[in-house]
Amino acid sequence: MKKINATFKRLTAYHHFLVFLIILTVLKIANVFNTDGIEAGIHFTKLGVGLIIISSILHIAFSKFFDQNKKYLHSLISTFLIILMLSHADPEPVRGILVIVLLYVSKFFVKYKGRNIFNPVIFAIGVTTIVTQFIPFMDAPPLDFSGIDIRFPIFGMEIPLSILPIILALIFNVNRIKKHALALSFITTSLLLGFFIKAYMGNSISYVIIILFIGAAVIVEPKTSPTKRNQQLIFGIVIAVLITGFTMLGIPNSIAIGLLIGSIGYFTFQNKLISR
Repeated sequence: MKKINATFKRLTAYHHFLVFLIILTVLKIANVFNTDGIEAGIHFTKLGVGLIIISSILHIAFSKFFDQNKKYLHSLISTFLIILMLSHADPEPVRGILVIVLLYVSKFFVKYKGRNIFNPVIFAIGVTTIVTQFIPFMDAPPLDFSGIDIRFPIFGMEIPLSILPIILALIFNVNRIKKHALALSFITTSLLLGFFIKAYMGNSISYVIIILFIGAAVIVEPKTSPTKRNQQLIFGIVIAVLITGFTMLGIPNSIAIGLLIGSIGYFTFQNKLISR
């Protein structure tokens, strides 16, 4: 019993976060099997396993030649985020590989004074989206959060199963990394703006789940998001406004692009590159 308690005490916020992502991934796989059929479910499972294998190989290679201090746990978390955020029906494997490669480019090379500038997942999806705008034969990588919105009928109501692990992560894991101000400012602003631009008109529950997921899993990335409470509040509001604005303008993958530009702004502010 003491060994079990000692093991749990050694678990970091990253370990808890990985468990959270694995639970959501299992729910997404179940949702694909349930809504799209066995063939689609098997295809998505193979795709997920393939991305994890490719990511693991890249982690070993990049770590060996460039930085052996990079933890595999962090790379695994990033890979699961990509699996959750990208469409399981994407027919272009080249695009998926490009996203994974850019993930490691961001992790190992896009730095300033030894610190990462971007959330690697956002950099990978955002840059791929921008690059594909200039390549006629390649479309933007399709962001798709519908896979985590799996419903289960209880007392005649369709209950979204993913809402529980997302809320638990928002309460406990976000608290461990001290990012509640950031997550809540983003979520509150996004929901208010969503009301005014009528983003709820399609499916209000799905919209709320997406916003909660971004707030609990993406915007709070510990290494590239603000640590001070007042900066977290401002950053969360700015990101919500950017994403909403880009959505209204019809910019593809507005969530990734909004976070990408917001990260550039925060990096610039942090390094005092803005003229005062």
